[in-house]
Amino acid sequence: MSKIAWGLGSAAAAAVGSAVALAYRMSKETGRSLPDSLSEVPAEAHRYWEELRARGSEAFEAGKQAAREKQAEIEEQLDER
Repeated sequence: MSKIAWGLGSAAAAAVGSAVALAYRMSKETGRSLPDSLSEVPAEAHRYWEELRARGSEAFEAGKQAAREKQAEIEEQLDER
C-alpha cells in the first residue's frame, strides 16, 4: 500500500470517526437516535467551525490590544529616561 493511499485512508477514517462521534454526542443531548443525528452533522460541524473562527478572531484581537498596550508602556518608560 502506497503512502498516499495510506494517508487518504487515514484521513477518511478520521473524518468518518469524527462525524460519528459528533452524531453520538448530539444523539445523547437530544435523545434522538444515532441515524437521525447523522443528518444534522454537517450543520453542527459548520456551527462549530464558525464558533472556532469567532474565538480565534477574539483571541487575535485581544493579543493585538495587549501588544499595543505593552508597546505604549515601553515607549512611556523610554521617554522618562
